[in-house]
Amino acid sequence: MSRLMYGSSLADVFSSPAYDCRVVGSDQRPEFAVTRLRSGPREMEKAPMYPPDQAILICVSLTPAAIGQWKASYNSRNVGVTRAIPFAATFIDLNCRMEMWVRGPFDYLHYYLSRDLLERIAQDNAVASSFQLQEVFFVEDLVVAQMTKNILTPIQHGEPLDRLALDQTAAVLGAHTLQARCGAPKFAVTPRRGLEPWQKLRTEEMLRAHLEGNITLTELATACSLSASHFGRCFRLSFGTSVHQRLIQLRIEHAKHLLLRTHQTLVEIALLSGFCDQAAFSRTFSRLEHRTPSRWRRLNSGDQK
Repeated sequence: MSRLMYGSSLADVFSSPAYDCRVVGSDQRPEFAVTRLRSGPREMEKAPMYPPDQAILICVSLTPAAIGQWKASYNSRNVGVTRAIPFAATFIDLNCRMEMWVRGPFDYLHYYLSRDLLERIAQDNAVASSFQLQEVFFVEDLVVAQMTKNILTPIQHGEPLDRLALDQTAAVLGAHTLQARCGAPKFAVTPRRGLEPWQKLRTEEMLRAHLEGNITLTELATACSLSASHFGRCFRLSFGTSVHQRLIQLRIEHAKHLLLRTHQTLVEIALLSGFCDQAAFSRTFSRLEHRTPSRWRRLNSGDQK
């Protein structure tokens, strides 16, 4: 099987031993993957050729890439860095031939989106599943920039990206790529009603049972007899937020219950509430409640020493 452009294969192309990767689906044939590559200063060098693949790669430069730091021959067209801006995005079709030259330092976050994923998103939204990427290089893309900022915090702190977070990122980026970069027509009209009462109840039950995030949008949607895309739109109408943000709210609700009703330590409460460790719990709790878990516990237990 050909090596695909994520994880160690992508790191080999960029000659970057420092990498981190998370995938959705099979490790051998994922639908979606996120890979961060970093390198210190180094001379310009030609990267190895990569095998063609039915997928799109989005490369985000986390720091402004200097003019001339990256260049390529893409489908016999010379391309490269045209503006030094943070979070500049590049969209390429991995089925197209490209010769690439790279110079360090760099810090890139790559999103790998398989054609199977994009076709399913298109079908879920009642648009044609045949599409052609309009390639762009180092451009400003506010949606991609914001999605990247949202997932950088857990990555920078070494926290795992749970399945639900990855699943939702894949769905949003896939839909955005189809509309903004593949010329897909406007998606299906947003539903006027949210989830039915039984669907809301079932969804909340499943999220509370999987506070660690080890569940997918497809599993939630199937339990509600909806497609993943339609479920996501109905969910936002019902709860006023995304599925993953609602999961975080439920984690904090559960943590508050434990803070008030038990004498368990913050480490124990963090793990029981779906966080990977106390540090992640404290960061999220402080961001949402504007005080640390310890101080919130003292203020709400009547013990304000």
